[in-house]
Amino acid sequence: MLRGSRLFEGALSAPHSNKAQERADGERGRESSVEALHEVLQLPAALRSCPALRRALAVDSAFREGNTARLFRLLRILPYLQSCAVQCHIGRARRGALARLARALSTPKGQTLPLGFMVHLLALDGPEEARDLCQAHGLPLDGQERVVFLRGRYTEKGLPPAGTCSVLVASKLGGRTLEEVAMAEEEDEGVARLKSPA
Repeated sequence: MLRGSRLFEGALSAPHSNKAQERADGERGRESSVEALHEVLQLPAALRSCPALRRALAVDSAFREGNTARLFRLLRILPYLQSCAVQCHIGRARRGALARLARALSTPKGQTLPLGFMVHLLALDGPEEARDLCQAHGLPLDGQERVVFLRGRYTEKGLPPAGTCSVLVASKLGGRTLEEVAMAEEEDEGVARLKSPA
């Protein structure tokens, strides 16, 4: 068993594989991301220093670089409304992270990783979602608590599983209504703008 999350984070930060479809999708995403970044750089300095925009740029950068360890750290701290905005990309990010783990950890005899670690690393909603994600990608389980990375077993078929995203999105409501959350986040951004230098 490999030790230390730094090793796994390094595996998650590795460049994308060279599959033609993934490369084409990535290029389209990077082009639109670069265009958006260019537009942001044209904004006045006061707007560029807005905390919500800085968070969005950090998430975009982690996503473009394929640094899913950083991406999931950032997604955990996003406010509710920004979390909703990125929810449709979470399945793809998890698939990319799982593919990187498979490339880094797969051996002919199989190397195991605790599902609890995967739950934390990929911000999954629990062991059941981790098991489903692994099985959807052809990775066998050792009992109910560990995934086995066997060389040649990882597969990608169809769209990535979306997941429920309770940890990354729904939990951020905190028992409040959508209107209450939106008003609170808007207030927080207004206070942050007043504190930042013009």
